[in-house]
Amino acid sequence: MDWLDGVINRLFARRSSLDQSLLLYLFIGVLAVAFTTLITVSICVSWERLIIMPDFKESSYWEYLTWTPPVKSSRTIQMLELIRQYSIFLYVFLGIYIATKLFYRKRILQPIRILEKSIEQIEQGNYHQPVYYNTYDEFEKTSLGLDHLRLTLQTNQKELNKLYHDQKKVNAAFSHDLRTPLATIQNNLELLEAYFEQDCLSQEAFEKSARKIKDSITRLNSFSKTMHQLQKLEDRPLQKTLQPLSRIEEHMLDLGRLRSEKELILTKEYPRITTKYDGHLINEVVENLLNNAYRFAERTISITITLQEQLLIIYVKDDGPGFSKKELLTATEPYYSQNKSSHFGLGLTIAEALAQKHGGNLKIANSLEGGAIVSAVFSLKD
Repeated sequence: MDWLDGVINRLFARRSSLDQSLLLYLFIGVLAVAFTTLITVSICVSWERLIIMPDFKESSYWEYLTWTPPVKSSRTIQMLELIRQYSIFLYVFLGIYIATKLFYRKRILQPIRILEKSIEQIEQGNYHQPVYYNTYDEFEKTSLGLDHLRLTLQTNQKELNKLYHDQKKVNAAFSHDLRTPLATIQNNLELLEAYFEQDCLSQEAFEKSARKIKDSITRLNSFSKTMHQLQKLEDRPLQKTLQPLSRIEEHMLDLGRLRSEKELILTKEYPRITTKYDGHLINEVVENLLNNAYRFAERTISITITLQEQLLIIYVKDDGPGFSKKELLTATEPYYSQNKSSHFGLGLTIAEALAQKHGGNLKIANSLEGGAIVSAVFSLKD
């Protein structure tokens, strides 16, 4: 029945649901039954007539098929007559069996095996193998749903891995910066203990060590507040509302009027549209970038707002010294150095985290004309 399989495969190049497929398999099976029955009857009649009337000729094919032998006939004729009369029942059984067998093998068993293998891959954590079964039936809808689940799990896994690496980076940064104040506290306590045991602790030495311990404790409190602030960023919900995009520009101009010690140049490269975005989140990112720019700019700060498809991009450029080679690699990492001449700080870390929460990212670079450039990207997709 390979020819039947081939015919069915060609017919199923078009869209069909499972119930339509079953009807088509059964219809082709009925045609096969009718054809084989016709062939069997023709052969039986031919043998019967050849035995009884070898020279007889009929005027029509129907009279040929409906011819009946004499009542008294040989066992061979009787056997052929039985085959002619009852072969249709055998062919009907075989036709239904083969049609349903082919339907089960091609339209039920095959997609089930594909889905089972895909589920097994997903259970093993392999989210890179796509689930594909293109037959336009109910199993294709199931495979598309399973593939969507695979992509969702793959995205979640990437986010979890990124969150894990970011957390490791934050922990390493804090561990690095906690060593200095802890070492300072320990050394000064040991020094005070040694002076006290030797009964030579002067007022000046005590005040000096106490001041260092107090400063170190202040730094530790600052680190604790920073950790709490970063934790709040992770739990902060994204609240997009429909509003004019020009409100971001208005907020920047308000910030520029509040800090008139340096010139703020604003360039707009976007149409006046109304779209959904989290205005408070984007304004907080802008404030962090501007605070960093005002801190290092000499005279001017340039802001460019542009819209590319569904991405809002804000460039903040200052005419300061720019980023060092080391800062270009680590400026957004949460190292909280007390070195005020560095671009390091919590502002860029917060800005990057908020931009990522809004479906975008944060990039830093140096301008060819000198100065630092920070670009914040926000997704405006629903």
